[in-house]
Amino acid sequence: MATTSYLQELAGGMVAAAAFEDDDAAVAAVKLLRESGVHEQDISVIARDRRRAEQIAGDRAWLPGKGWSGLMVRLRKMINGGLPKDITSRYAKALRSGQIVVIAAAGDQPPDTIAALMGQAGGSLVEMWWQQPTLLFAPPELAGPF
Repeated sequence: MATTSYLQELAGGMVAAAAFEDDDAAVAAVKLLRESGVHEQDISVIARDRRRAEQIAGDRAWLPGKGWSGLMVRLRKMINGGLPKDITSRYAKALRSGQIVVIAAAGDQPPDTIAALMGQAGGSLVEMWWQQPTLLFAPPELAGPF
């Protein structure tokens, strides 16, 4: 049985995110989020180098745009590399400097709890906001369990 991301297709939802200096801290954040009950499809890893993001995410998280197809994906990739404006306005400098950004949709837990977990894992620039529908998380037809 597939479960979809909490971030609703039409309405969006609350997310929390943080920037991490090194790969180990980002992996620790993803692991901590998973252990606290955040679903794989509700966690996304972003890095300037996609291969680096894939290594950090492993089978524990999602990568923006993974599994999505069609014209919308091609258009989004041309604008801001496929990242939503909310991400680029908050984390563009961190991504340019080589940091990793981990984002989680708040589903079963409040966004402030998710933000606190990211801070506990060593994240900086910890923020929460209402995210409009986006390609950050797994599409419903591809959603978990992973």
